[in-house]
Amino acid sequence: MLEKTAASLEPCGFQRVVPGATQSFRTTRQLRNSFWQHGANEIELTTAWQALMHGTFDLNVGSASEENRGSALSASAFLLDFLYPSGAVTLMRRLSLATPISRRPENLHYGHRFTKFGPRSYTPSLPRRQVNRPETELANGQGAHETGGSSSTNETDTRYSEDIEVSGVRKTPNTAANGIAQEAGLKTHDALTQPDTPLDEIGHSSSNDRIEALDKLLESGSDEPEDIDRVWYLYRALNEPSQTIYVEKVLDFLSKSGRLSDSWKISELFHKVPLSRWTNQIFVEGVTADINLQNDSRAVEVLIKGLQHSSIDVPSLVDALDLILASALRSDMAEKLKGIWKHYPEMAKRWDFGGITSQLKHVASIPGLAQKALEFQIRGRQELQNLEDTALSQEALDTLQRILVRRALLSCADTQVISLLDVTKDPLAFEEYLRSVVSRRKEELGMKVYRIYRELPGSLPSHAVLHEIFKAYTQLRAPMSVKYAGLELLWGDWHKFHATPSRRAFQRYLAFYASEGDTHRVYELWTRYIKLFRDDPKFPILSSDDVFAHLLQVHAVLGEVEETQRIFDDISGKFGIEPNTYYWNILLNSHVKAGDYDGAISTFERLVAAGKADRYSYGTMMQMAGSRGDLAFTIDIYRQGLNRGVRPDDAILSSLVDAYCQNDYMQEAQDVCARAVRKGIVVTRMWNKLIHYHALRRDLAAVNKVLGLMADNDVPYNQFTYQQLLLGLALCRQPQHALSLLSVALKDNIFDVSAVHFHIVMGALLMNGEPGPVRRLHKMMQDYGFPSSSTSLFQVIQALGQWKNLPPQQRARLTPTEWLGKSLRLFNQIYGLDNKKKLRGLSPPAPNSARLGELLGLNTERFHFGTMVYILTEMKDFLEARELIDLYRYIFQGRQDSNGVLPIRMLNSIMSADFQEIQYDRVTTTWNILFENAKIEARSADFDEELPHTSKISPKYRYVLSHGLGVMLKMLLNKGDAAGIQDLVKEVRSAGFELDSRNWNNYIQALVQLREYKEAFMTCEKVLMPNWTGWYVVRLRENVPTKLPLDLRRKGASPRYLRPVATTLYRLSKGYMELDQLAPWSTEAAKTVREIEKECVQVVRAIKSMIRVHSQLEYEILKEGDYVDMDAAELEYDDQESQDGRGRGEGMN
Repeated sequence: MLEKTAASLEPCGFQRVVPGATQSFRTTRQLRNSFWQHGANEIELTTAWQALMHGTFDLNVGSASEENRGSALSASAFLLDFLYPSGAVTLMRRLSLATPISRRPENLHYGHRFTKFGPRSYTPSLPRRQVNRPETELANGQGAHETGGSSSTNETDTRYSEDIEVSGVRKTPNTAANGIAQEAGLKTHDALTQPDTPLDEIGHSSSNDRIEALDKLLESGSDEPEDIDRVWYLYRALNEPSQTIYVEKVLDFLSKSGRLSDSWKISELFHKVPLSRWTNQIFVEGVTADINLQNDSRAVEVLIKGLQHSSIDVPSLVDALDLILASALRSDMAEKLKGIWKHYPEMAKRWDFGGITSQLKHVASIPGLAQKALEFQIRGRQELQNLEDTALSQEALDTLQRILVRRALLSCADTQVISLLDVTKDPLAFEEYLRSVVSRRKEELGMKVYRIYRELPGSLPSHAVLHEIFKAYTQLRAPMSVKYAGLELLWGDWHKFHATPSRRAFQRYLAFYASEGDTHRVYELWTRYIKLFRDDPKFPILSSDDVFAHLLQVHAVLGEVEETQRIFDDISGKFGIEPNTYYWNILLNSHVKAGDYDGAISTFERLVAAGKADRYSYGTMMQMAGSRGDLAFTIDIYRQGLNRGVRPDDAILSSLVDAYCQNDYMQEAQDVCARAVRKGIVVTRMWNKLIHYHALRRDLAAVNKVLGLMADNDVPYNQFTYQQLLLGLALCRQPQHALSLLSVALKDNIFDVSAVHFHIVMGALLMNGEPGPVRRLHKMMQDYGFPSSSTSLFQVIQALGQWKNLPPQQRARLTPTEWLGKSLRLFNQIYGLDNKKKLRGLSPPAPNSARLGELLGLNTERFHFGTMVYILTEMKDFLEARELIDLYRYIFQGRQDSNGVLPIRMLNSIMSADFQEIQYDRVTTTWNILFENAKIEARSADFDEELPHTSKISPKYRYVLSHGLGVMLKMLLNKGDAAGIQDLVKEVRSAGFELDSRNWNNYIQALVQLREYKEAFMTCEKVLMPNWTGWYVVRLRENVPTKLPLDLRRKGASPRYLRPVATTLYRLSKGYMELDQLAPWSTEAAKTVREIEKECVQVVRAIKSMIRVHSQLEYEILKEGDYVDMDAAELEYDDQESQDGRGRGEGMN
């Protein structure tokens, strides 16, 4: 295409463009059509050939119909005009005033070869003056270039005519006027020309028709390239008076195309517009065109004229300056920069440079602007001054330096920020940078910059900056002590720079301290807030929606339901204000935080009755019910919300996922997520919950399946997705894989790593008995900028508590007492305690009554204290354990009585300590407290006394008594109370609780040892044997795979996966042998044996297929016959998998 275009510009170059045909024109035409339909207009060669070759061929062009010309092409016909020499451009414009789309001349026959032509001088065939001649004159002059070829009627012409399929369209002579009319009317709107309009009628269109076509195109606002080109051709076809009228409209129309190739047209039009008719838009378009044409000096001239023109406003002048200054900076030519900046005095009269700098967007986008700004300070100033011409004032140079610095701060590297700010020490530069640090996630750097700014002489941080730094501190990844110190410093700056903090500042500080449960600070600020703004006439404070919200929130966060309810009642009782939905939701949330399920349901019902419930209200209640597994109640609330017009969101649907998963309806939960995607709710949160529950079930295959479904449904992964994946690996005892995933994420930035990801991996290592890597991972966490927290420090404490699992050399460094002392000192450090367990700098809390949710609620403090008490109990340091329990009561409950409810983990530890000290009465007392409170707090909202099949206990808490029940079974075994054991299990199950695998094995072992053979065998057959996988040694001898499938082994590690352990089967084997020995002498024993063999087929088969492996456990149970303590059985239960792997053979995989 380029070669043909260039060749057509040469005199007599026609033979180079169209060589002799070597194949049929039909084939050539087919190839030519497919070649030219690539998105560009056909190059206008026909009219040029007419002018160059007139008198040699008859180049009258036949008019093809719209149907046969194919689809409209959309590129500019002059798209390559920048390739033409200046003389050629002039020539082509004169020859192609409005060039029609090229067509094959009629006189070109098939098989015709062109003759060689010698070069000749060029003679214009269409003088410029002929452009504005009337249409009649143009029509009369058509015959001057005709050769008669158009009348040929030979057979070849007929074939050619048939080939191009011209049906119902007359051929017309090819003239300049015809070309203009055709180009203008070829693809105009249907209102102008119908598809069946003859082309000769369009060719003879009048000036009014062209104006009408131009008006319609201008009004259409079309951005199609062919329409833009058509506007230009129509405009050029107008006479000079008409062009003067339409010049502004055409200029504006062309400027919207955004094509660089139109810049010369815009520039030409702009300079035809007199200064008196300049508008802001025309002014900016003219400067933009000159800049695109790299004519900076002309753009500067336009700017200077605009400065002197009062009708051009400042924003438009600034936009022009932005374009010119950006072009000068990109060129790295000091002459261009000085060419614009020498006019600084004129510009300074029109605007304040400090105020307009932020509008220089093109300057800010220059690559490497920060380095240019730093170099300007070093040598750029001197270079400008050394140039000839007017010397620049110091003020002008300083202003330019400030502009460069402020614009460079938006894109510079973090290491350049302080250096740039230090160049000018411009307060506006500090302000501009600090106002966006949070949105650009530069919190830490922003705080460093702010500390420099606040120390500058005469600095006055604005309200916006102080608010932004407040957000930076609250979002900072740092210990709470660091946040508090920074916020207190900022609060002092409010008073230092502004005397009184703004109303918005008070609200933000109140919200922050309320979210942290700092009642003292909230009440202090709230009292002052009311005093300062109570009489504000613009914003009456008592009528605002959130005036009491902070007081409610600080107690709700702490789970202090009574205080929250008291303030809620005072809003209407003392102040006469009707509580709004916001207050109701905080009250509801207080019950949720406290774990007060019944109170939350009651409050929700009142909220709905008051007509104040919104989507958040329904979501909050559904989340509490769904997390407990109360499926029927959750669905009931969901339907109730739908009936009231509440649209489901991700929080509401996530509650349904919780409820289904808690009841083991995993497919139904997955269907909820899939339906949400089909309805356009593509939220990762729901899918993460699904992964979470699969992880709790140790089902990594299902986790992988869910991840695949997320990818198929375009649900993005986030950091919480990987958090659940790490949890699954941790629970499946694959800490090395979890550590590898975390390392890859830190190296390759796969996802945003948070402190929680480190905590999960550290927990996985602790579960696997690897305390050494935990301490190294804690150091790695700090190296990556994650500060130590109470959670990470406590995991280090747990690692110290596993000192027995440390390598021998490391373990030998300290004695057991020293290891324990080290962990206790670190624990005291977390909670600000001295060596005597006394609080430093903290006053004791006010006594409060027992709170609902204390037993089953879980937070960081309860977990830490409960775990420490458990560690001390296991190490038989009961005195230290009881001191910690008393300390917990004093700190978090405000009382020191020994009869109050404690978190369940602490009660379990107390029971273990009393059992080891043989204080059975105290064990029973603690169990009664635990059991009675658990029945209240774990009661399901689905339970209906009239419907016995409904669950009494929420699925989440069905196994909550497992540990305490295990202690009670041991105690009753030691007492020899078989009836008590059976009654205990029956009572627990009738209350709605369930026994886990460990409980069932302990229960069966205890019954065997207490000679309750039949009950033991029946229970094992019914509960445990369905999941028994056979003896390892038998599988080995039978030449079958000895290792069970990996998924099955992972499920077997779950406490809820019921299966018999080797100790249980050994106990049953011994009981079976004892019954067999008594059968000949006892009718009852013989009857029991027959019943067992009949009803307990799997147990008997397991006993008879057992192969002796002569292990220590086997000798203890089957040979010596003495009853062993059940602690050994528990230890065997925990280590069963590793024993099978070593081939000891006494258990199952």
